[in-house]
Amino acid sequence: MHSHLVVASYAKVNFTLDVLSRRPDGYHNLASVMQTISLADHLELEETDAPGVRLECDAPGVPRDDTNLACRAAIAVLSKTGAKAGITIRLRKRIPTQAGLGGGSSNAAAALRGVNQLLHLDLSPADLIEMASDLGSDVPFFLTGGTASVRGKGERVTPLPDAPLLWFVIAKPAVQVSTQQAYHALDALPHRTSARSTRSMEELITQGDPERIVARMSNDFEQIILAQHTAIALAMDDLLMARARNARLCGSGAAVFGVAFTRPEAEEIARLLRLRQYDVFVCRSVSREEAIRLEEAVG
Repeated sequence: MHSHLVVASYAKVNFTLDVLSRRPDGYHNLASVMQTISLADHLELEETDAPGVRLECDAPGVPRDDTNLACRAAIAVLSKTGAKAGITIRLRKRIPTQAGLGGGSSNAAAALRGVNQLLHLDLSPADLIEMASDLGSDVPFFLTGGTASVRGKGERVTPLPDAPLLWFVIAKPAVQVSTQQAYHALDALPHRTSARSTRSMEELITQGDPERIVARMSNDFEQIILAQHTAIALAMDDLLMARARNARLCGSGAAVFGVAFTRPEAEEIARLLRLRQYDVFVCRSVSREEAIRLEEAVG
């Protein structure tokens, strides 16, 4: 019987997202405090006799070849270690795509950690972070999970104390946002300034005051996304009208999140948002310990 392993792959929200200077390599310097949330995909990894990586997915439209980040991550682990095993990945999707919730990056990090454990390869954290940085800007964060700040293009991750428990209502309008175009639009704004909220958010996380944490949330992409996509602006307004404690954009969109202090409060906000025909998800913050837990390999 072949070994298999199930890995939870959590989404994230940005408590802050400061878009800073454009780098010579074409990327932007960022500063952000990120938080894993309980909205999650699951990857079932199985060792097989046939060489290579095979990906199955229950969601239409998700690539099943090596353009999928989870597949690329598994291939990277096999290539780096020279392991001859085959891997089948069964991806159960729940995180909406093109939402700014980091689903693809989270899947990649889950595959890196999962294949490493499944095949007992003993890759070091530094090895995994190096591969994660090559796969995408958000992937290194998901190797850390919980509450963390990221800088550079996303490769510099600093773990923070777990933020106080918060509840989130995710609402996704039926629109799409190009992250690349969002960066271009920000660069084109005359005299643009960043909110530069990340350092103060780090201090608030250390202090553990939920009300001040929620009040200080910010996202630089809102400067252009809300003007370009009225459906996203309306979704944020609807969250606030439903008495969310704050409402912010998820990454560069298209999803938005509202914040609540209790589950009943979040469920009531979600009930009102569903009347507006959004895709709606209720979730909570996830601690670092929970975010990086792997189910035991069997077989």
